Order: sequence, then C-alpha cells, then structure tokens
Amino acid sequence: MYLGKREILNPDEYEDRRKKCIEYKPDATATAFSELEDIINKSQLAKQYFGKSQSWFSQRVNGCTVLNKSMAFKEEEYHQLAEAFRDIARRLQAHADEIDAAKFE
Repeated sequence: MYLGKREILNPDEYEDRRKKCIEYKPDATATAFSELEDIINKSQLAKQYFGKSQSWFSQRVNGCTVLNKSMAFKEEEYHQLAEAFRDIARRLQAHADEIDAAKFE
C-alpha cells in the first residue's frame, strides 16, 4: 500500500507492480526509500544505525557493483534496517504525541 504524497495516475497498476517489487528484500528496500521520497536522511541513518558511511549504505540500497563485486545487505543488516525504521517510527510517534499534548499557548 503506497503511503506517499505523490499522485498515482493508475493506483491499481501501481499496486500490482509494487506487490512484485516488495517480494524480495533488495527490491522492498529500494521501494521503501523511493516511496519515502527523501524524508529519511540516508547519511544519518547509515551513521547512527550502522556506523557506516552514506556511500556504503547507498551502494547496498541501490545494489551497486564495486570492484566487480555486487554490494548488498546481509540478512542481519536487512533486519537492522527494519529495526532502524521501527525505532524512527517510535520516535516520531512519541514526538507527535508530545505535540498533541502540549498547550497551545
């Protein structure tokens, strides 16, 4: 289910293609970042959650080939990325709750 802000001209066709894309971890990862539309700072995510550089992270998200070797996340790194997203979601939810609970003036 697409949760972005872009207008999708043919939502049914998009959902059919999207379902195929999210079957495999590399494609699901690329789809997530595409649909998040630069909301997540990849450089800071790489640094804070992986202790790695933005280039290391982007090579794996985009499946680049470096020195004739395909760069991809390992299984545990995919899980680490999913947990990073969950942590960010919890943090955002907590801040949203604080904003709602705060006095207007």
